Amino acid sequence: MQAATIRTRLLRILVLALAVLLTLLGVAAAGQVSAYRNASATADNARLEITLQGLIHELQKERGLTTGYVGGVKEFAGKLPAQRKATDTARDRLDQALRGRSDAAAGSVRESLGRLGGLAGIRKHADDHTGVVKDTFDYFTTTITVLDRLDLGIGDVHDATLRDAYQVLQILGNAKEFTGEERAIVLGSVRAGQFQGDDYSRFMEIRAGRLAALDAFPRSATDAQQRRLDAAMTTPDAERALAYEDTAVKGGGKLKWNDIPPMQWWDAMTSTINGLRDVQVSLGTDVEDRASALEGTAQRDLLLFLLLALGTVAALGALALDCVRSVSAPLAELAQQAREVAGERLPKAVSAVQDGSSGEHPGPPAPLAVSGRAGAEVKEVAEAFDRVQQAAYDLATEQAVLRRNTTDSLVSLGRRNQNLVRRQISFINRLEHEDADPATLANLFELDHLATRMRRNAESLLVLAGESSPRPWSTPLSITDVLRASLAEVEEYRRVTLRRVEPAHLTGSVVAEIAHLLAELIENALSFSPPDSDVEIEGRRTSAGYLVAIVDHGLGMDAQAIAEANVRLSGTASFMAEPTRFLGHFVVGALARKCGIEVRLGEAPAAGVVARVLVPVNLLTEATATPKQAAAAEPATVPAPRKESDETQLVSVAAEARPEQPQKKGASAARTRNGLVKRPQRSAISEAVSETDRPSRPAPAERTPDRSPEEVSGMLATLRSAHMRGGISVEKEKQKEKEQEQAQTSEARTEEDGE
Repeated sequence: MQAATIRTRLLRILVLALAVLLTLLGVAAAGQVSAYRNASATADNARLEITLQGLIHELQKERGLTTGYVGGVKEFAGKLPAQRKATDTARDRLDQALRGRSDAAAGSVRESLGRLGGLAGIRKHADDHTGVVKDTFDYFTTTITVLDRLDLGIGDVHDATLRDAYQVLQILGNAKEFTGEERAIVLGSVRAGQFQGDDYSRFMEIRAGRLAALDAFPRSATDAQQRRLDAAMTTPDAERALAYEDTAVKGGGKLKWNDIPPMQWWDAMTSTINGLRDVQVSLGTDVEDRASALEGTAQRDLLLFLLLALGTVAALGALALDCVRSVSAPLAELAQQAREVAGERLPKAVSAVQDGSSGEHPGPPAPLAVSGRAGAEVKEVAEAFDRVQQAAYDLATEQAVLRRNTTDSLVSLGRRNQNLVRRQISFINRLEHEDADPATLANLFELDHLATRMRRNAESLLVLAGESSPRPWSTPLSITDVLRASLAEVEEYRRVTLRRVEPAHLTGSVVAEIAHLLAELIENALSFSPPDSDVEIEGRRTSAGYLVAIVDHGLGMDAQAIAEANVRLSGTASFMAEPTRFLGHFVVGALARKCGIEVRLGEAPAAGVVARVLVPVNLLTEATATPKQAAAAEPATVPAPRKESDETQLVSVAAEARPEQPQKKGASAARTRNGLVKRPQRSAISEAVSETDRPSRPAPAERTPDRSPEEVSGMLATLRSAHMRGGISVEKEKQKEKEQEQAQTSEARTEEDGE
């Protein structure tokens, strides 16, 4: 799972902090919104209450006139139409105030207004003189009481001042209603001269309720509100109404027309009620103003709160952006520069140090650039990385210098060994020319063979050091001669079997490298195969070039080991980081990469490993000289062609000592001029490529009794010595002298370099 970046973690912290802050702000905002809604609803309910009290006031007046008219006060007949119109107008204003509202207060008012449906019947009974005082009074009183006692949200008011104002408004409404009831009940009974039924007791209860309401008013009212009420209750009309009321109380249920004239009672009580109405309107205005003020304050607080919340969110966003700019973005830029340093700048600087043959010392990569807005920690990381970069550059430079010195040492050591071995081979050649004893010549041949192998090892050092071949060759050479030259550079060449090798020639520029490459592969095959088994070599032309197969019959390699070996043989790996037992692979890889040759290891068809060497078409050519001319020119460069007759003899002797293939049925065994049995050719390449089972090894044929191996070896040695002493051409001698001079000159130059 991919690790989270610093930017992601910072954003998580900021998002969490923002979420907590927004939650707290949301809770506070909900409180502010609730306060605003409560204030707004209170203001709306206050306006609705004032409008409702206006309707109640008109109903109270119509109740007094209608009850008095039904009770016999005929003077009210002219006042009723105007009062009824005023009541209907107040009803219309209330309906208009309720329009568009769907809250609980509006719903309760609409439900209570349904009682006004019986108002038309009361009016009709009053007009046709069929009305009853008690029924008329009870209808109006019940309707007014229901409307006056509606709960318009006074319990939900949060503000104490507004709640007190609301309470005062309700108390004053009750006092005003009691006063209206007194006016109506007296007007309904005054024509009869006494209270009817239990009207007197009701009158006394109503009066007690009014007095109680007026006594409760000061507990919730302000001084200004109390003064307004006192002013309304001390007017001459109010004092006259109170005097009439006192007369009715003292009458004990009797109402004398002269003591309480109906019109004077109406006027005095109506004037008093109007005064209370004025106080009620002023209280309603106070409630509305307070509610409006609370609504405005809540709206302002809500707006400020929203601005504060937006500012807080913006501040957190700015902090997040600043964190990204000062930490995350600089770190990402720093990481990008670090990747460039590790992938491009530092390798280029080290490569410049490695390639610096002029003695100049290139500077290290430039320090990492960090923007000015980056945090102090990021700058410290950049400085620490610069120190690491400098240390890595110094170490790489030291290693590059050490590697270059090591390479120079390898080159110098290889050149010295090569010159010494060349001189040794030249000396051995002179001894071979001077001595004709077969036993001595055989020893000299073995010594010459060891020296040739030593020369290959010295040349391997030069190959690993990246030097060119020390044995240049200019003319094309056959594949067979190149294979013989490689056999001359391995120890157990007698175990090598040359199968079918199709004729082909290689360009002279790669002869020495390919001979060295094949020698390494052949020796590797000999080293990792049983001592009693042969290594087979075959060569064949293909559409891609010339394919040489070297097949051993050892234990083989697993798939992973073959894959690792093929990487080394490709020439892309460094020999400095591998065990020394794989140096031969690196030599082959370096030669193959230089010449453009493909070398691959694979499993042999039966058992063991097969090495396939594919020489590209561009390295193949046609022969430009006869075999004799090529043989005459060979001693100056490649050792095997120089000793072609020797290698032929050695291979023939080795072949004689190994078991031969049986001849076909009914045919006599074919023999050479010297009595050696000829073996039929078989294709090792076809077996390796087709991956068929390798045929079982045939039973050894019987050795011919004509000559023993010692006799054949002595005969061939005598023939070779005679040929060397008497049959060497003048051109060959000149070429040999030229080679010796070049060797001496190279040795002297190497010794001077070593000193």
